[in-house]
Amino acid sequence: MSIKSIKGLYKYLSKHSGFSSLTVRSVISSLGYNLHGNNKVFFHELSGNFSDCSKHGADSGFSGFIYYSDTNQFYKKHRQDIVSHMENSAAELGTDIISMVQNFGVFRRSEKPTASEIGKALWDSRNRSELTILYNVFAWYTLEEISHTWNRYLEEHPKLAQRLAA
Repeated sequence: MSIKSIKGLYKYLSKHSGFSSLTVRSVISSLGYNLHGNNKVFFHELSGNFSDCSKHGADSGFSGFIYYSDTNQFYKKHRQDIVSHMENSAAELGTDIISMVQNFGVFRRSEKPTASEIGKALWDSRNRSELTILYNVFAWYTLEEISHTWNRYLEEHPKLAQRLAA
């Protein structure tokens, strides 16, 4: 299976990332790309964004994932899918979701959120302004996990990775 378009990339990520196709579509759209059309330049750019995010993290700054207004809206729209993915990831890692979140790299140089704050951000659907940073981190988590899925594909397909890097 050789992926040659944003639509092919979207289909692959929808099948292999653990996120719903709606969430994957929203990530691609938030980054500023369209599933329709066959522009190879945009496919190369999107692939590069995913590769950069996978290597350097979402806090490096990616369109649609910079401002709290964008990341909070993204998280609220896809909260159930993101929480489900996080629960599955924590289980695969043999830990609980609270500990997993507290150990996210973004909290290395700052105070870690409390279990109560994380719980409210994950399972309380009310908008709480004091949890804005967590909503942001959860949107970044989604972007990073999808980026890691694409990066693993490129590692398994070095010829495509080489073409896209050129």
